[in-house]
Amino acid sequence: MYFLTACLIVVVVSFEVSFRRSWNLSRNSRGVAPAQRLAARRRALWPAFCALVFTLLGLIGFDHVQDKLGLSATANLMMLSVSFFSGWFLGAIAGMDRD
Repeated sequence: MYFLTACLIVVVVSFEVSFRRSWNLSRNSRGVAPAQRLAARRRALWPAFCALVFTLLGLIGFDHVQDKLGLSATANLMMLSVSFFSGWFLGAIAGMDRD
């Protein structure tokens, strides 16, 4: 039960940080060229894509050491990584300015 609470906290905090970042970038890009607006949206999303890459690298690394760590440690670390990625991605999508 405590671990699920920790994952929920990770989702909420990463959502909040991502939402504020993408909202500020979107707000500051009003009145600029469409190419610059698209660049601002990419800057808001790049941490989510970095989290995805690190999650995939973590999955590959945990697959190699799974016998030593045990199944529960691998599943817990994967769940925290997915929680971070999900919160950040949803925050970036929610904070973007819809024209």
